[in-house]
Formats: sequence, C-alpha cells, structure tokens
Amino acid sequence: MAKLGRWVLLLGLIAVVGYGALQTWRSKNVSAVQRGWRVAESKGCFSCHGPGGRQGMPDPGHGLGDVPDWLPGQMTMYASTEADLREWILDGMPKAVRDDPKQAQLRDKAVILMPAWRGLLTDRELGDLVAYIKAVSNFEKPQDEKAEEGLRVAAELGCFSCHGPQGRGSMPNARAFKGYIPSWDGADFPELAANDQEIREWIQDGVSQRFQKNPLARFFLERQPIKMPAYKDHISDAQQDRIVDFIHWLRQHPY
Repeated sequence: MAKLGRWVLLLGLIAVVGYGALQTWRSKNVSAVQRGWRVAESKGCFSCHGPGGRQGMPDPGHGLGDVPDWLPGQMTMYASTEADLREWILDGMPKAVRDDPKQAQLRDKAVILMPAWRGLLTDRELGDLVAYIKAVSNFEKPQDEKAEEGLRVAAELGCFSCHGPQGRGSMPNARAFKGYIPSWDGADFPELAANDQEIREWIQDGVSQRFQKNPLARFFLERQPIKMPAYKDHISDAQQDRIVDFIHWLRQHPY
C-alpha cells in the first residue's frame, strides 16, 4: 500500500511539473505588446485612459480637454519620443513639460493627475507597457508607402481586432495549439507562414495548404474557437500584397 502511495505521489509530481513546463512553453512567445496590455490592465491604466487605452475620461479642469487616449494622433501631442513616454509613466510628467510655464498653466486646474509609477514597475513591465502604447498609437509606422498602405488595409479589414495592435498582439485563443493567436512580428510566426505564399493562403482561405494537409494542425485549428476567416472574396490581390509588405516591415521592427 505504501508503495502504491509513492507511485501516486510520483505521478502527481510528474503531472504538476509537466503542466508547468507546458504552460511555460505556451507562454514563451507571448508578445511584449500583449504583456503590456496585461500590465496596463493590472495597474489600472484603463480606469483613466479607457478600455485598451482607447477613450480617455473627461477632465473638466484640463486645458487640453479629456485625459488623452493612446490612439493614433493623440500621443504625438504629449510624447514625441519613447523617452517622453517613459517619463510620463515613471514620473507622471516629462521634465520638459513640467518646466514649461505654458504647459503648467494648461494643467494647473486639472482634476485627473497622471500618477508616477517609478519604483512600482519592473524594467520588464515598463518596457512591455511602452511597447503596448507604441503599438496601439501607431507611434512608429512604415515610411515605405506600400507597407504603410498595408497597415491601413489591415486596419480597415479588422485584422488587428484578433492579431492585436499593429498585428503585434498575442490575443488569447483557448484550445489553440499554443493558447493564443501568434503575433505577426513574433518568433513563432514563421511556423505558421513560412513564406509570402503561405501568408496569402492564410488570408485567402483561412489556412495554409501545408496546415490543411497536416492532421495534427487541422485538429487544433478545428477545435480552437477563434478561427482565421477566409477573405478571398473580400480582398484584392493588390491589398494582399500590401499586407505582406506591412508584415515584412513589422518583422524588421519588432518590439
């Protein structure tokens, strides 16, 4: 009986270690942008900046109006460099803004004050939060016209609703092979799309021919609740080419 108990304990330990190893493997390539979303949610950033940082709350005393959202167009009014973003987060306001009398006057009667997070965030949390804000605000975007057009096409088709801001997210997808939707700039994206032709197959048919022919891949694709839609009747060849151009730019500029 004692021997049986030891075997049960051993199997239990193996199961726990195995589960932990599986979870570590599955979370290994979760993007910095997705981790940044989690940081923002856990620290309460969305209380003032709105869900996903997309709708700042009213601030009746602020000379510039509402608390800024993080969408394209707003952030450039407050931060022109990544260093500015980090100062806003760590100190509640960049030194250059604090020392500017005009800026101080705008904020003199503000009701909502940006908290200072210095000492309350780890270096990784700070970097991840900055990555999320940069992605959701298009803080950095292609200078190449074709890639920039691909960014616009992807946004209009709703690609970023599943693939995250700029395609850099790792949105959860229960029962998927890794439990999330891989980011376009992530290390595991080439596992799904080995070349441009496979990217087009995913866009057109919702699956690549290689994965369609693989029983194991098909098993996970069929059981995951969020499935890649097939856009073949709703997208032109030129639009597909532009999305491919944008993905190439994205992978050359990872966060």
